[in-house]
Amino acid sequence: MANVICSWLSLWLLASFTQAAGPAPSSVGAGESRSSASVSDSSNDPGAGDWQLETIQRDDGTVHQGLILAEREEEIELIEILRPPGKPMFAVIRPLRKNEIAKIQRLPAPERQRLIERVDSFRRRALVEAGRMEDIELRRASIPDGTRWIYEGAWFRLESTADEDLTRRSIVRIEQIFRAYRLVLPPGIDASNELLIELYGAMDEYRSEVDRLGLQIVHPAFFSASENRIVAGSDLNAYAQRLASAREHHARVRQKYRHLNQTFPNRLAAVLDKLRSQGYSEAEIELESRLRRSMWQRDYDAALARIDSVERRNQARFAEVTRQMFAMLYHEAFHAYVRNAVYPDPDQRLPRWLDEGLAQIFETAQLDGDTLRIDAPDPVRLRHLQLDLASEQPLAIAQLLDAADDRFLDSMANEEARRLYLYAWGLAYYLTYERDLLNRQRLDRYVANPDGLGSVARFIQMIEMPLPRFEAAWRTAMLDLRPYAAP
Repeated sequence: MANVICSWLSLWLLASFTQAAGPAPSSVGAGESRSSASVSDSSNDPGAGDWQLETIQRDDGTVHQGLILAEREEEIELIEILRPPGKPMFAVIRPLRKNEIAKIQRLPAPERQRLIERVDSFRRRALVEAGRMEDIELRRASIPDGTRWIYEGAWFRLESTADEDLTRRSIVRIEQIFRAYRLVLPPGIDASNELLIELYGAMDEYRSEVDRLGLQIVHPAFFSASENRIVAGSDLNAYAQRLASAREHHARVRQKYRHLNQTFPNRLAAVLDKLRSQGYSEAEIELESRLRRSMWQRDYDAALARIDSVERRNQARFAEVTRQMFAMLYHEAFHAYVRNAVYPDPDQRLPRWLDEGLAQIFETAQLDGDTLRIDAPDPVRLRHLQLDLASEQPLAIAQLLDAADDRFLDSMANEEARRLYLYAWGLAYYLTYERDLLNRQRLDRYVANPDGLGSVARFIQMIEMPLPRFEAAWRTAMLDLRPYAAP
């Protein structure tokens, strides 16, 4: 049987989400007009307005300023620093195609290092902008069980049985989450696409693969560490067929209305001629002409607007149809990313509580349009954790740190496993976003554990304070934490 890493808590929380009272927090989109993803620490920096930034100018004259994070054969990845007048500064990760770039102004080494240090304090809260579907290079491959779309990226290879359009949409989403991984936990080695992601466009195909491997898995994605492979499935093809049918219908309606619009002058002229023959004055005919033109233009615009609105809702349905699959894929892909690019040495792994805690942060990343936000706390997990922390016997951090791996892989119905996942999420969130303690230097030492410390002593060494004082601060912070609400 393949060595499969699973998140049992995730499905339970996904089910709880649909029953939870109150709205989920909204995420924010990229752009200068949105300020809710502000850089809280650096926005108060008295010198923030004087930052020296690297500049990229596109062919169309658009200018982006920030820090170049990575440069690959066809793309530059920029963390853009945005400072709208009268609003907090915030950052957006933008992938920029090299063939659209006219000019790049880089900083000298000393100034660039200073910028890196400044950006590092808030990079984990940056928004992540999606790439463009049309930039995805796909090739069609014939295989014994049918046809697949193949994508060769910098961080993974993907094979998909979904249709081309939805395969492109999926790749954009997966590339987006990999950018987010690199923000929170930068890679320790160069990019590698040895990881294989298999995306099935029908759940019966996915179930067949699960059965072939002899696995007992109910959720729509899993990671086989032994094969370095992620397998995910959703009814994408059924959705694609419905979407194509709707598009065809809308195309026919548009064509009909455009024909009516083109023939409207002739139809109007015929009506006006009839009015003249009936003895109406030219003033009355002119008034009737203006009224009919106005009414037709209103009806025509309204009809096309309705079609556009329905098509936007149909496109948004993609996120709903794939929500559960992408949640689990984001979770499992994080495990794969860590093992492939951050800590590939089998003797140096993230402890299970931290690996699962961070994976849950990415699993609940919030998508608003084409922009991904990962720093907003998941309202469902937060609510469950707060209830547990306020109970008579909350879980101690030491119990989480000492928990054996197999206690995380227990049954979905196991209350102990659910609590471990909740506390792992809360502790990972606090370390990442409230205390900024997961920088690479500190984390590398924690993972390597050169002094051979036990789980609790090793953690105390990382946080550099007595555990009781840290635990009290963590509990207070998590009980006071509120779901993000868009302004």
